[in-house]
Amino acid sequence: MVDFAKLNTPEGRADLKRRMEEQRMQDQIREELQRKTICFTGHRPNKLGNCYSLTDEHSKYIHSKLEPVLMDLIEDEGIERFISGGAIGFDQIVFWTVRSLKKTYYPNLKNIVAVPFKNQAIKWNDHETQIWYKKMLELADEVVYVDELLDYKVDDVSIGDYHVAKMQKRNEYMVDHSRIVVAAWDGTKGGTGNCVRYARKSGKTLYTLKPQYDFELDVLYGMFG
Repeated sequence: MVDFAKLNTPEGRADLKRRMEEQRMQDQIREELQRKTICFTGHRPNKLGNCYSLTDEHSKYIHSKLEPVLMDLIEDEGIERFISGGAIGFDQIVFWTVRSLKKTYYPNLKNIVAVPFKNQAIKWNDHETQIWYKKMLELADEVVYVDELLDYKVDDVSIGDYHVAKMQKRNEYMVDHSRIVVAAWDGTKGGTGNCVRYARKSGKTLYTLKPQYDFELDVLYGMFG
């Protein structure tokens, strides 16, 4: 409850002014980070040539199509921060592509993984996938467990446990904290399609790599450029 009597005192007005200035500075920092950030959404391996292994030739091919797009975003748009979701398929190809660019050309890049819940990998049966996932989290510049954040929690579901709604919450977190969204999307329904629709609704610029057309790039500019 607002203490109006206190607001009418010099001390109260000074405190309100200080808090408003702190909020303004926090908003500026958040907007500046967002301006430098892109996130990713994309299909699982079954819609990307069954590229379950990161050493698969199709995984390497997707990397070769993605890398020049990211380099253009770095050089032309000032992008420095990359948020990927950590799932099998496009997400993990993205992470290792950014990792390669960071090691080779751009050491100041921030490679961030937004995990929908801590036990995301518990049902993945493939041993190689588990190894790459663990290594990815170890090498990430930051790991965000989205269901632990108050604004993105799913009611009545324990933190760390699986729930399908947490996948969309993870996507919303990534889009909310980015200026540009890069999607490997063939136009079908599903989690990637839901994320694309949320990005459009949020006015974000959308870079779509179309798997059905040899990852041809389509750019749809949003209200934030």
